[in-house]
Amino acid sequence: MTPSLLKATAERDSWHQRDQPAEFALLAGLALLPGRGLVQDIAVIVRDGVIAEVREGAAAGELPPSRLDLTTCTLLPGLVDSHAHLSFSSGPDPAADVASESDISLGLRAAHNAQLALVSGVTTVADCGARGGVVVELERAIADGLTSGPRILACGAPITTTAGHCAWLGGCADSPEEVIREARRQVAGGADFLKVMMTGGNITPGSNPAMLQYPPAVIYALAAEARRLGRPLVAHAHSEEAVRVAAAAGVTIVAHGTCRSPEGIGLQPATLAALVSAGTVVDPTITVGMPASGAAVSSERQRMRAEMLPVFATMAGAGVPLLAGSDAGVPDVRHDSAGRAVLALHADVGLALDTALQAATSEAARALGLSGLTGSIAPGLAADLVQIDADLRVRPAALLRPAKVWLSGQLVSAGGSLLL
Repeated sequence: MTPSLLKATAERDSWHQRDQPAEFALLAGLALLPGRGLVQDIAVIVRDGVIAEVREGAAAGELPPSRLDLTTCTLLPGLVDSHAHLSFSSGPDPAADVASESDISLGLRAAHNAQLALVSGVTTVADCGARGGVVVELERAIADGLTSGPRILACGAPITTTAGHCAWLGGCADSPEEVIREARRQVAGGADFLKVMMTGGNITPGSNPAMLQYPPAVIYALAAEARRLGRPLVAHAHSEEAVRVAAAAGVTIVAHGTCRSPEGIGLQPATLAALVSAGTVVDPTITVGMPASGAAVSSERQRMRAEMLPVFATMAGAGVPLLAGSDAGVPDVRHDSAGRAVLALHADVGLALDTALQAATSEAARALGLSGLTGSIAPGLAADLVQIDADLRVRPAALLRPAKVWLSGQLVSAGGSLLL
């Protein structure tokens, strides 16, 4: 984590704890623990906004006077939505919505969407592209206590070609020198990570998701610069060629990874081998193409999603880590969709429930460089916690209805309502 983000987190955490007990315990019937999955009968002791102890046997040992009985519930780490666009509308044409709104309006939309995510159990959001630095400003506003919201990591505007995918957000760079300059400009402006559009995308008319926007040498150079700057690099990649190049370049996270080619959608052994060899993380943004409540999805989008699912299952079976980013903000994907992404990884891709939950918690935190701060129920980490009033092994869909959400030990949501 960058020094500025560490400072902002400390300031925000101090503000959040003013009205909280200095110490309290949560006695959970089931809790997701790092490296162990869902474990029964756990006591989590929180002190000054940090997880101080995790005990097996919920009643074992002396407990603080302030305690909450969750013996019929599941306790999770706060969810990490590893791919969202807080300033996007989730409407039929997010690009047109962005073009028609001022930066102030986009900032207000982003603040609303951030709070929607928080109530759904998302305590950390990686914003993968916005215009005008609006989400970087929102990150600072939340850190300063000016408004409520989850912990935010922002990339600023994604790096793309002139007239390329999301060029309407800014961040355009064409030559290798311009790409490196733009990366440095984003970091100087407060970006916590970098995002590059390796291919075209589905919400930018005229861009081609099946074709590279940059020669491979440019991606190699950008990945090296991201490492020098100490920032994760997320690569938007729809074509199989882009996925293979991203892995070879050492990109941190491949977003989408849908593996399109002129022959259709599929994963060649060489591409899979490159992902495994590099240890590349893939964020398939699995909720894209799923019908939201009351929404209809085109048969073509449903067909393409169905063809992609075996690709992701093959990746997971080979040991490629998958994340549960939602791509919230694109058509029909609301900002409370991280839980839906977990359930889709479990039901549609075939991941074990424990593994799917880790895709939205510890695995996402590790990929984004936050494993020393959040993502797990472990001593020394921020008390980012989610209470589910059910045994998730029996009722996985209960994940979509968190009863309570804590952010750095502060109760921020209860019963589906934000607590200011």
